[in-house]
Amino acid sequence: MSHHFDSPTAIEDGRINLCDVYAFDDGTDRSSLVLTVNPDAGRSSPTTLRPDALYEFVVASDAGTVEDRAWRLTVSEPRADGRQRMTIRYADGPASRTGVDGTLVGEGDTGELIALAGGGSAWFGVVADPFWADGAALGGFLQALAAGAYRPDLLAAAPSNLFDGRNVTAVALQIPNTAFGTAQVTLWARISLHGHAPQRRVSRMGNPMLRPLFFPVPGPDTDALNAAEPDTDVASHTERLRQSATQLANLRQLPEPARHAARVAEAFLPDVLHFRPGQPARFHPGAGNGRALDDDAFGTALSLFNGAPLGVSPSPHPVVAAFPHLAPAGHRDLTALADLFGLREHAPEKGRR
Repeated sequence: MSHHFDSPTAIEDGRINLCDVYAFDDGTDRSSLVLTVNPDAGRSSPTTLRPDALYEFVVASDAGTVEDRAWRLTVSEPRADGRQRMTIRYADGPASRTGVDGTLVGEGDTGELIALAGGGSAWFGVVADPFWADGAALGGFLQALAAGAYRPDLLAAAPSNLFDGRNVTAVALQIPNTAFGTAQVTLWARISLHGHAPQRRVSRMGNPMLRPLFFPVPGPDTDALNAAEPDTDVASHTERLRQSATQLANLRQLPEPARHAARVAEAFLPDVLHFRPGQPARFHPGAGNGRALDDDAFGTALSLFNGAPLGVSPSPHPVVAAFPHLAPAGHRDLTALADLFGLREHAPEKGRR
């Protein structure tokens, strides 16, 4: 669900599994950017970040698919108490597209508010997973579609939340709106590995429901998608999305299946978030404005794919007014998701990096 366990690489190491990315107005002259990793942190994944990983928020100020600014986050090895030291750098222009360098804008430890040069703040630590979805119902719905059956009844009027009581590791930045460069941008998050070999991209994300709807089985295709750039998405994946949406439209007997399929592909590709800094957030694939923590990404995206409302539900999480706006981690005794769904069999063989 969302990007949780979306690829073999992600299943092997949750620290480099981008789960979700959010961008929303902070109620001042700043915006908040949040990324989460470590699905089901503490059970199926670690709770720390990976020291040889580069975590980034990247922006295309022309609202395109080639970035021209990046906020780069790296961490130290965990100390005995599990805490880490984070370093935040900023790069712009061509330097934002690859590499690990940039101007130092802040440093600080797990769980503390970190002041950033030029204004703003940063924070990282374990929190309650802000994403919610009826993952089991979606799995059944997609399996039925693949078998030639349309089963909207599988998604109840009051969907359950597979992620209730589960945690993730979050990284949050609070950025002055002027730092985005223009009034309309696109943004995404990405993770790469560096230090022991040439820098290698292992995860990226803009649209939270692209993979669960159209790449539901972790495999080489999802690893390849994560390693690519957004400017290749339309050419590489439009036909796949159109086929899925056409099949659904035919089963639903929609009047113009080809037109529905084209709308779906255009909404979900390329894999970026459209964002207008300073304006109220409202998630909608291909349009809308960023993504707030209380936006129903699951129901919104599924409804677009379906061509009518399906799986919609309100946020189960409390509003947290203060930055980083994330609810504290829970401590419920639950079965690990990786074991519950037999996900570990999709991880790469040991030593295959």
